[in-house]
Amino acid sequence: MAKEDWIEPVNLFVMNAANPADRKSAVEGLTTKPMILYEMEFNKQHGAALEKNHMQKRILEKRQRDIEDKIAKGKAEEGELDAIVEEIANFKEMSPMQLFVDDVTPEKLISIMAEHDGIASVISAEGGIFDQLAGGMYSKSVNIDVFLKGHSGDPIRIDRIGRNSESVESPALTMLLAVQPNVLSGLMQNGTFRGRGLTARFLYSIPSSRVGSRKYRTDPIPKDVVNQYYSLIKNLLDEDCNPSPSNPEIITLSDEADKLLEEFSMELEQKLLTEYADFSDWAGKLCGAIVRISGILCRAEKINCYGFLQEPEPLVIDSEIMKNAITLGRYYTEHAKAAKAYNIHCPICGNTMKAISSIVDEHRLFLYCCPICKPNRRKEL
Repeated sequence: MAKEDWIEPVNLFVMNAANPADRKSAVEGLTTKPMILYEMEFNKQHGAALEKNHMQKRILEKRQRDIEDKIAKGKAEEGELDAIVEEIANFKEMSPMQLFVDDVTPEKLISIMAEHDGIASVISAEGGIFDQLAGGMYSKSVNIDVFLKGHSGDPIRIDRIGRNSESVESPALTMLLAVQPNVLSGLMQNGTFRGRGLTARFLYSIPSSRVGSRKYRTDPIPKDVVNQYYSLIKNLLDEDCNPSPSNPEIITLSDEADKLLEEFSMELEQKLLTEYADFSDWAGKLCGAIVRISGILCRAEKINCYGFLQEPEPLVIDSEIMKNAITLGRYYTEHAKAAKAYNIHCPICGNTMKAISSIVDEHRLFLYCCPICKPNRRKEL
């Protein structure tokens, strides 16, 4: 909570654009492994309860059909129908834990969110979902509302002919994508994505490629670092250590953190019509992103798990956490500038200029025009 009338959820959209062979899949595998292990263990422990729940659903459905047949034949009382209707209305179907999905359609994503209290994550080292949206089979009639509302937390309500109605009152969608530059280029050139604010919701990272300078013999990640990371992820996922989605915990700002955020906000506001005018749609959301980042950093610092009747310690963002969040915000600002460059058009032939290298010293991005014009023409940002 930044202010009394300003509350941000802590889900983020993050996109990392890197060239082939930059080990996107390897990095994603390392980061998601503890999530996969936790998901597998959770579903194993709750397998019997899940199967029992599915059996109860089938039994209710069979009883419903039997009652409907009896009433149609005049062999059942209306009270029997009322009883089974009430049971069905009060029945809550269980679903296996699914912490993230990879390649998924918008329609299926809404269903997943509806089944998991509005919470879902899309984590992919290929970015296939946006490759499709930018120019594949869904490009003509794509439904991006789930992404827009999933980021902002606005209610999602779907009522369409041929589909069951679905409602997600408080969605929280997280996206972590590692894509190749051509996917990012497709996103930036899509007028619908830009016009409706989808591209402005992402935090971009375009690291310099290390291909050509990598070493074969490298030191592994220290075991204590791996163990700490696994413990942190488990704590963030453990139901006993976290509030329920229906009653989320409010993270507040200390007075010092509030002052730092205010100073950064005023600094940013003055640049929205000048230095950041070309991507003011993205920069205008930066303070909100920083609040979200600070909330995540605050929660990650504390291993929450309290005993029975033990009062949890309130989560308060201090000045150091806010400084770190603002530093990350400045980092993402520079990379957002570079991401915007993927939609720069050649002043001579009008075609989109192709990025052939990532950010290098002093955040310069070198772009070449298409071969139709001057192959060796390049632009420095």
